[in-house]
Amino acid sequence: MLVLLEIRDFGLIDRASLEFTSGLNVLTGETGAGKSIIIDALQAALGQRTSADAIRTGREKARITAVFDINNHASLKEKLTAWGIPEEEDGTLVMTRELARSGRNTCRLNGQAVTAGLYREAGRFLVALQGQHEQQALVIPEHQLALLDRFGGARAGNLRRAAGEIYGRWRAAQERLREIIDNSQERARRLDMLRYQIDEIDRAGLSAGEEEELLKERSRLVNAEKILFLAAECSGFLQGGEGTAFSALDCLGQARRRLSELSRLDEALAPLLTAVESALYQVEDAARELAGYREQIQADPGRLQLVEERLALLKSLKRKYGATIADILRYREEAAREFERLTALEENTAALEQEIGRLTEEWQKIARELSTARRETARRLEKAIAAGLASLEMGRVEFSVRFEQVEDISPAGRERVEFLISPNPGEPLRPLAKIASGGELSRIMLALREILAALDEVPTLVFDEVDTGIGGKTLQAVAEKLSRIAAHTQVICVTHAAQVACYADNHYFVLKEAGDRQTNIYTRRLQGDDRLKEIARLLAGTEDGLATEHARQLLEQAKRNRNWELGIGE
Repeated sequence: MLVLLEIRDFGLIDRASLEFTSGLNVLTGETGAGKSIIIDALQAALGQRTSADAIRTGREKARITAVFDINNHASLKEKLTAWGIPEEEDGTLVMTRELARSGRNTCRLNGQAVTAGLYREAGRFLVALQGQHEQQALVIPEHQLALLDRFGGARAGNLRRAAGEIYGRWRAAQERLREIIDNSQERARRLDMLRYQIDEIDRAGLSAGEEEELLKERSRLVNAEKILFLAAECSGFLQGGEGTAFSALDCLGQARRRLSELSRLDEALAPLLTAVESALYQVEDAARELAGYREQIQADPGRLQLVEERLALLKSLKRKYGATIADILRYREEAAREFERLTALEENTAALEQEIGRLTEEWQKIARELSTARRETARRLEKAIAAGLASLEMGRVEFSVRFEQVEDISPAGRERVEFLISPNPGEPLRPLAKIASGGELSRIMLALREILAALDEVPTLVFDEVDTGIGGKTLQAVAEKLSRIAAHTQVICVTHAAQVACYADNHYFVLKEAGDRQTNIYTRRLQGDDRLKEIARLLAGTEDGLATEHARQLLEQAKRNRNWELGIGE
């Protein structure tokens, strides 16, 4: 429930701090005193759309803070945990919103900055405003169906959720099937293209490192004659041959023989002999390898043509599928996966049709159970509304729920509902939207709220002048109804009626004063004689003896009625 509302520089309010209690909280004051501004500030604190014009004249920012006790609100606490919002030790949720003339708004939950959407979502768990907009929503058939299901309790709620879940799966299967059918030609063209590309790459028989080896081979084939000439010349230098007077092997052999003789004469030359012998062996190895290399090299135009053709094929594939052979092979794998997926779509058509049929049967079964539950609920709701309206001096009003079959599968079941009303005996039942006045809608909404209060998870209800345009016994009935709702749910009510105010558990007076420079709105919590005087003013616009005595009687009567409701003796 709402514990505290602090307002800074909002509308005509400089500073205001209102503490709320469980039960019925009322705001009273002269017409135009600014009671609605407080409700507007609460809506702003809950994340509702608010313009920069709401910021107090001469100020750059406005700040509204709402503190809620959420100890008994398990679903909201789960949401906050999922959102990563820190939990306060005392079980409160602090919602803070700062408005700036620049248009930038800052929203915080327990001090942590959050998006406006998430902030607004948290607010929906906490407060429901029963004003003109909400009354108009009562005439919308979709809203009426939701109210009926809420009144139906867990069974109706579970069946509706099941129908919605099955509908979601059915619709997803329908969309997948429609995609397969609608895109069949494009998919066939894509399959042909992928099949061609995969075959082309597979026919090439690519292997990693192939291109590098081909480039080396091409270089040898193109330069074969020059390579043979240079190799022969080098071979002559190493081991001699035609036209060569001395070879490296001859010279090294001579040097080895001379060093061998020298080392016998001087052992210090032994390491040098070893080095020359090692060089001789290395030159012999090089000469043998060079001879083998010369045997492998040959001018082969046929082989060169094959290598050139292979390199041209690789170049063509690289231009189509990737900069390297590795890229081409990677593209081939991706194409194969897409080919398998598109082929599976074709194969899934029959399976999807079977799934759609199965889901349709499952939905129809749940929808039939939901329809039965709704008709039973409708009879109970009609009786409950009739009793509630009778207590609001609308005992001769006839209320009924009409069902209309829906042919198509829908997330809400197989029917629409519409609330019908006959305000006067002898008149036919007609939709609320066509005949209900604003006052009648207010009372129907009040009757519904009393019925649903014990089921509603929203811990705070705000009624903005629900008593407008009514008086006498009806006004007294409305006051008693608000008091009964407040026994289950915190109620905040803006009222001009003494009959409502005298049932308050917590009473605030709102006053507007015009100063030399600015007009200010103040709030004051009323108790004792101050509250008695305010109720007298609401009754007669004066605080004379008769009005005060009447106010005292109203307060005593309200106390007796509430004690009787609670089963408390005098």
